[in-house]
Amino acid sequence: MAILAKEPSYPEVFFYLANIYDETGRDSLVEQTLKKSIAADPDYAQSLNYLGYLYAEQGRMLPEALKMIKKALSLDADNGAYIDSLGWVYFKQGKFKEAAVELERAKALLDDPVIYDHLGDTYMKLKDPGKAVENWEKSLQLAPGQEPVNKKLQQHKTKAK
Repeated sequence: MAILAKEPSYPEVFFYLANIYDETGRDSLVEQTLKKSIAADPDYAQSLNYLGYLYAEQGRMLPEALKMIKKALSLDADNGAYIDSLGWVYFKQGKFKEAAVELERAKALLDDPVIYDHLGDTYMKLKDPGKAVENWEKSLQLAPGQEPVNKKLQQHKTKAK
């Protein structure tokens, strides 16, 4: 915290502090710390995306999340993580076709298990279980042991019997 005393308007410090809070389960501090980062620099794309994604994950403030993520993308247009966030907001808004387009775009830029998980969920909503399973399996291939993804895959296989 010494750096915050010396440099209280340094957005990157708040961004990394929010990450620490997130990793240590201090959820109530994540949002307020990301807001401090954005207040210090309204164009700090990493914090804009992180807060937008946090809202999407929580299923709240989706119009604000969309606005923040689009701003992050205006600053870093080919960032696969930001494109994934955009797709995830569309998913949470029930715009599954738009979500699939963005998530496929993210997948082309970044080989990440979260993107494949999001694609699996999206294709299931689009009633394409084959693509859903394919993406969930790829997610597990990249990061074995993801219990939520494994559970979705098993539930689908049980229903398909």
